[in-house]
Amino acid sequence: MGKTMTCKAFKAKDGFTLVETVLSAMILGIAVGACILSFSMAMRAVKTAGNQMTAVHSARDALESLRTNSFTSSALSVGTKSLTNACFPSGVSYTVSSVDASNRTVSVSVPYVNYVHRGYSTNASGTVLSSAGYSTNTLVTLLSSTLHP
Repeated sequence: MGKTMTCKAFKAKDGFTLVETVLSAMILGIAVGACILSFSMAMRAVKTAGNQMTAVHSARDALESLRTNSFTSSALSVGTKSLTNACFPSGVSYTVSSVDASNRTVSVSVPYVNYVHRGYSTNASGTVLSSAGYSTNTLVTLLSSTLHP
């Protein structure tokens, strides 16, 4: 004799309930949201690092261009000045201070857009330095009259 087919009765224990489905969707949504948030934070960090590296290179270029001047030139006179060269971004300033008669300190500051701290730049003690979305890179060098006649 052949086998007969029988249908199983549907039991309430088979499948997922609506509450289980909603909870799993919420957990999945939270996990995907966390991944998207971490990706966006990483992208902001990459953009800020790129801006910071550009600022460092601009400051280095500015220092190198200032080092080509003679020690007695007006570009290396004591005071704060801004660079108005097309090669440098706007807002680049430098300060020349006199250490003694034969040495001067040159400090070049270049601003860059900071996306990580949402536009706030702080120092190590937590004091807000800039709230306009900019941070500043500063490079300092010492010029001597014996090397720059």
